[in-house]
Amino acid sequence: MIKINAEQLEKLEGIFANTPGQIPIVTARAINRAAEAAKTQASRSARDIYIIKHKGITDTIKIKKANSSNLNASVRSRGSKIDLIKFKVNPKKPQPKRKTPIVVTVKKGSKKPFKDGFVAETSNGHINVFTRVSNKRLPIKGHYGPSVPQMLGNESVVKHVEDRAYEVLDTRLEHEINRLLGGRS
Repeated sequence: MIKINAEQLEKLEGIFANTPGQIPIVTARAINRAAEAAKTQASRSARDIYIIKHKGITDTIKIKKANSSNLNASVRSRGSKIDLIKFKVNPKKPQPKRKTPIVVTVKKGSKKPFKDGFVAETSNGHINVFTRVSNKRLPIKGHYGPSVPQMLGNESVVKHVEDRAYEVLDTRLEHEINRLLGGRS
């Protein structure tokens, strides 16, 4: 959670002593910009650890923006587990005659063989990594990697996102104050 500290609040109150109605407007703008920066940083930091596309992360993130009457913004990610095929899998397409195990990489630098796994396309056109449930041909079980919210919950990702949000909040407060005062502070 990102909060405005007492020093920032005192500065705002001092600058806008004659027009206190401007404080929530300036603050909401800065908070919204920090929320957008948090979303971008979340995608960058998660992709530093996991093998996933930018769009795969940002599609799950929604921002509820702050306004002058409600100075709260939220950045939330919702989503379910991701098909293993969406990560780095070799081969990506079904190969029925393949003898060597497929290789799966979910986190960067953690390439692992997936024993008894195979890439298949189901009757509805869905391609994923599967294993057989028993010694029989059917049924088969699909495999999944972590969900985007799980990736974003990684301690390293959370730290980078919070640091970036605070950094942007500080600079945007300064910027919004200068903008409102016509470039003088």
